[in-house]
Amino acid sequence: MKTTKKIFAAFLAVMMIALMIPFTASAAAPNGPYTATYLCAPNASTEKDKVGDYDFSFFKIADLDKETGKYDVISTLSSNTALVNAVNAAASTDRSKSIISACDAIYKTSPESFGSAAATLSFTSTDTTGKNVTLNDAGIYYIYCTKKPAKVTRVTNSLVALPYYSNNSWVTSRDESKVNLAAKVSTSPVTVTKTADKTNVGDNDKTVTYTLTASTAGSLENKLTTYAITDTMDNALTLNESSVEVKLNTTTLTKGTDYTIVKDYPYQDENKANKTATFAIVFTSTKLNSADFYDSGTADAAKTVTVTYTADLNANAASKFAQALPNTDGLYYGNNSGMNYEPGPTVNVFTYGVNVVKVDGNTNSPLSGAEFTVYTEDKETKELQELTVDGKKVIATTGTDGKANFVLEDSTTAFCFDADLTYYVKETAAPAGYNINDSVFTVNIDTTKGVTQVNGAAIPNYKPVVPETGGVGTMMFTIGGAALIACAGVLFLIVRKKKSAK
Repeated sequence: MKTTKKIFAAFLAVMMIALMIPFTASAAAPNGPYTATYLCAPNASTEKDKVGDYDFSFFKIADLDKETGKYDVISTLSSNTALVNAVNAAASTDRSKSIISACDAIYKTSPESFGSAAATLSFTSTDTTGKNVTLNDAGIYYIYCTKKPAKVTRVTNSLVALPYYSNNSWVTSRDESKVNLAAKVSTSPVTVTKTADKTNVGDNDKTVTYTLTASTAGSLENKLTTYAITDTMDNALTLNESSVEVKLNTTTLTKGTDYTIVKDYPYQDENKANKTATFAIVFTSTKLNSADFYDSGTADAAKTVTVTYTADLNANAASKFAQALPNTDGLYYGNNSGMNYEPGPTVNVFTYGVNVVKVDGNTNSPLSGAEFTVYTEDKETKELQELTVDGKKVIATTGTDGKANFVLEDSTTAFCFDADLTYYVKETAAPAGYNINDSVFTVNIDTTKGVTQVNGAAIPNYKPVVPETGGVGTMMFTIGGAALIACAGVLFLIVRKKKSAK
């Protein structure tokens, strides 16, 4: 994952000239102070990952015998055989490499062995010219980068010997600014990604699972003091804190020991603007000081931090139908050289509302008092079953304009429809004087609209074919019945009269 710029042997060779000092000289070496000039100026456009503040510390590792020109390793390091053998070897480029290698090994395990730095040369991101360092004592100095930006994984260390013997005379200063120390810097690109397990969400399935990934930064040579994966989500989403899982590569980390969850986490974005994240996964100092957080060897292979968690849709979503509910992540990290922010992508989820319009089938005039209920299909029986949320049905009751949105029963809480699901709507109560429309309406969400109309058109209601009691249809039956009774009475009188005549 990480890229390491090759450091050519020429850079080392420049530093080695100072070590090619004869063991006998025509005159004693002069007293100090001694000076050297260095440059550390990354290109702001092509080497932006290198831009930042640097400190190069000069640690004395060997004394110079000014009479003989011989070097002796200082007492606090004299027990290190590899360093002593390297310093006493014949002057060459390989000799210099051996000295640097020995010093690198010492600094990695016991940096305190070098004691305090004899001098420190500091560079800021605005320094574009060389700077001088002053050394009071003659000898060989190991130059270690003790402060570097968080994206830096490694800086190739170097040496300087002052004074040095050249052209039959001693030289008390040297100009190394022709070798830009930025060329010795290796950096690591930091990547941040984010995904969601769905695009559409609703009250029928309120949970969204997010996965955040970020590469580690820094190195064993350049440990971080802050590493926080930030997450900023829409207020229609609520973090389920118990669902958070954090892994370093494939190893599951422990909350409290390796990381903490900090809500309302303050940070500065890439433009140094103050921001507040909904929450952040913040690694502990213990974890950032441990070797297993960084690459395990010298290959500069970054590790990957993976954060998974769920968020639940909340009541704020009811006012945001068809609006994006964004969720953005990023990585806020740094060390004593400064802080960095690497923005990640924004992932959106959506939710939708549904309304109904009720009209008279003959006049298209709006009708109030119609009730509609939402159903889903049972996966096993394929039968429709009432949809409930916390034991409440999802219904819509039309008002005087004939319109209604779906809410939870006995409340005004809007129901959020999931566009990935199929719903069914039936009329369960008709307006006064009207029949119930017995159609079953399939609801497929139109994701281009904020509120989707059931069936795509107004739902008609018709008056009964046989009117209610007191209507004209009932009167017709009453008149007909009376007529039949009258006819029966007349027929009875005629038959009786004939019998009497006989």
